[in-house]
Amino acid sequence: MIIFDYVFWAMALAIIVLGVAVGLQAVNLARLRETARRDVQRLFEQMDLTLGELRDVSVSLEGGLAAIGELRLRQQQGTRAEPPSPSATRSYDIALRLARNGASREELMSNCGMSRHEAELAVRLHGPAKPGPREAANRR
Repeated sequence: MIIFDYVFWAMALAIIVLGVAVGLQAVNLARLRETARRDVQRLFEQMDLTLGELRDVSVSLEGGLAAIGELRLRQQQGTRAEPPSPSATRSYDIALRLARNGASREELMSNCGMSRHEAELAVRLHGPAKPGPREAANRR
């Protein structure tokens, strides 16, 4: 009879443990379902935001395409941009020649009618090369 009591209590304990395990699984499944529901809700909200942004981009694209169409129409109608005048090209040639000969930015601005940025660029690109810090140290 004692063996029967041990078997009975072992089976009862196993049933209780299984019941608790099933209960815990049910609670975890409920939590998982709630988390999945929240994640799906966030996903739908993000999709709505993305669709709104996509609509905005589509509207912008339509506006850009309309502007491109207008530009093509103007180009076909003959309102093309005119090439630069020969005097402007000649002025730049003179400015570059002056820069090669060592003219300063101010001289290019006053003599050739260049903006400050244009004159700086011409002096940097076409002016005489200035010795770097290493070359200046070697000369001493």
